[in-house]
Amino acid sequence: METGQRKTALLPGSPAATTLMLLASLTTGPCTLHAASAPLPPFVLSDCLALLDDDPSDVNDYVSSHTVTGNERAIGHCRAIADVMTGDALAGAERLDQLAHETARHEVGADDDSTEERANVAADAARAWFAAAMPGKAAEAAGYGLTLTPESIALRLLKDKALLQMDQPQTVIRDLTPLANNPILAAETHRLKAMAELQTGALTQAKTDIEQSLTLEPDDTTSLLERGIIRQRLNDPEGARADWEKVVSLEPDSHEADLARQDLTVLASDPDALPPSDVTVHAAVASPVPRTH
Repeated sequence: METGQRKTALLPGSPAATTLMLLASLTTGPCTLHAASAPLPPFVLSDCLALLDDDPSDVNDYVSSHTVTGNERAIGHCRAIADVMTGDALAGAERLDQLAHETARHEVGADDDSTEERANVAADAARAWFAAAMPGKAAEAAGYGLTLTPESIALRLLKDKALLQMDQPQTVIRDLTPLANNPILAAETHRLKAMAELQTGALTQAKTDIEQSLTLEPDDTTSLLERGIIRQRLNDPEGARADWEKVVSLEPDSHEADLARQDLTVLASDPDALPPSDVTVHAAVASPVPRTH
């Protein structure tokens, strides 16, 4: 009788079976809920910045899908650069400038509040001001960054690029001459110095510097564009043509290629004609100094 009772107790619909089903649901339930609420990965500035090369519009999605506690500055940094890259350079530049000048409101000494990181933000602010066609503001941003990290070559080049666009080539030459043998960002240093020398009419020295830049980066279209101008001024139209044609071949859709085509058109119509004496237009489209963070 006892055996029969135990078998009957486990029949479907019996109180015992219902109890077992309830216990089973209570046992498996919390595991399912725990898996669904697994913590999101933390926000990482470098990962967010990496999205900018693919699609800057994805930045907000990245931020919303990652844990962001304590990363207000880093989030603002990434979003500001995304603004610049999606066409709102002015807003991005203003935000980056603000971030460079203010310290974090949370943990003192956090990674996004270090002197070096604020200097990096100042460098990005300078680049953003270039994108907004405001070289004076770019010079101010880079100059502020240099108060934080006075030995930064990248910030010096950003400031000098701005000064060149502001028609101060002699200041640029004085600032860059001591860096002639410095290996850090050497190609950019010689390129910018050559632009300044070209602007002052120092063609021989400009040729020396642009050749040094191209030795380090043979396919840099900005340097090739400038060497073409220098060669044309030194009565080497064939050399100039070769440089400008190479620019078009290397980066046919770039702004440098558009300028090279213009120079080639002038050269074809009048081989003795010289390119415009004002090279600020060319300097204005020079490739930004690479980000070092």
